[in-house]
Amino acid sequence: MKIMHETTFERSASIRTVLLMAAGVIGFTVPQAIARAAARGSAMTPKTIVAGGYVAPDGRIVSDVVIAIEDGKIKSVSTGSTGSNGKTADRSVLQRPDAIVSPGLIDLRAVLGAYGRDDETAFSIDPGASAVDIVDARHRDFRAAVRAGITTVLIAPNAGNLVSGAAVVLKTGGGAHADWRRDRLLREEGPLVFALGPRVWQPDRAPTSRAGSLSMLRAALRESAAGGGHDRLQRFMSGRLDGLVVCDDPMDVDSALAVLAGSDRRLTIVHTSDTHELGEALARYHAAIVMGPFDASTPPRVLAAPAALSAAGVEVAFAGAMPMHAGESLRITAALAVRYGMDPAKARLAITSVAARRAGVDGRVGTIEQGRDADLVLFSGDPLRLDSRVLEVYINGARVYSFEADNGAFLGDSQ
Repeated sequence: MKIMHETTFERSASIRTVLLMAAGVIGFTVPQAIARAAARGSAMTPKTIVAGGYVAPDGRIVSDVVIAIEDGKIKSVSTGSTGSNGKTADRSVLQRPDAIVSPGLIDLRAVLGAYGRDDETAFSIDPGASAVDIVDARHRDFRAAVRAGITTVLIAPNAGNLVSGAAVVLKTGGGAHADWRRDRLLREEGPLVFALGPRVWQPDRAPTSRAGSLSMLRAALRESAAGGGHDRLQRFMSGRLDGLVVCDDPMDVDSALAVLAGSDRRLTIVHTSDTHELGEALARYHAAIVMGPFDASTPPRVLAAPAALSAAGVEVAFAGAMPMHAGESLRITAALAVRYGMDPAKARLAITSVAARRAGVDGRVGTIEQGRDADLVLFSGDPLRLDSRVLEVYINGARVYSFEADNGAFLGDSQ
């Protein structure tokens, strides 16, 4: 197999210019989109995609790929010199020698369709809360995510409580409005969300301090370990439900690892500001970290942290935090991490397969492999290059967005 040269945006490029390029918008009209979609017919659900390259499961970009799709799943993946050179009149074969195919991008800290609805602080220990109950899956924010190449998101309850409830993992498009839970829901009961730091201190209810927070959390965990308390906490303690911990400070990360980590528990830490010295502890407990979003104002020390943590053996994933940040923020975060030393292959995994694994849905999405859902994004170049445009997006093998053919229109019942 021929490996394509690793690329990121040039060091000398202005970050501001790059951000503007990434955030460009093209207008369209619905009648134009419908007419163009009808004309293209079966191209909306191709049986085969032939492209100039793809993001392989190890994060490298491999030249010339043929991806066969059947019933919304990836049937086979083959590479070689015959990948993008052949010509065919078969309209079920999509020929894109100009494109790099990536797994659909995954954002682990989105609030799509839930922004403003997720603030519940009446109970500091609230494991029964569920993000699935507050998500408006028809919200226009999901369309913006698709346009940015994001096909899966993890949405968590607002981390304002020590135990905030269960996250939900769903696709950003595909299927019909009435059946979004059937067609788009990947995990109704996602990781159990915890939080430590000032964000959980409230003047009108406990805890009101860091010491009080840890005391309350330890008491709840002891009760669950003894068979009492909420079922979700019991399952977390026994390793049957993973945890996502939002930490305000490096001290809170240390506390999370000391109180929540265990040999049978899968723990993911959400923290960005100061992580350089956390690599050894995170690796010891096999805990992953979610960082971001990064932008032009992010200090260089923070931007260099993903490279250091990755080198220490820590799984790193990135967050784009839509809709508080633009859809392109996920790729911007990965690209900036690469600019400050992170291996490009690991940066691509941080927004695809590592994110899928930490969301608990890696059996369905996150890689381009046989049996996975055909959630694919066709870029005009390396996804880490912010001048690479999202050309087309497929969810479950059906095209839900096309920049070129449909003037930026969204397609499919769910959109």
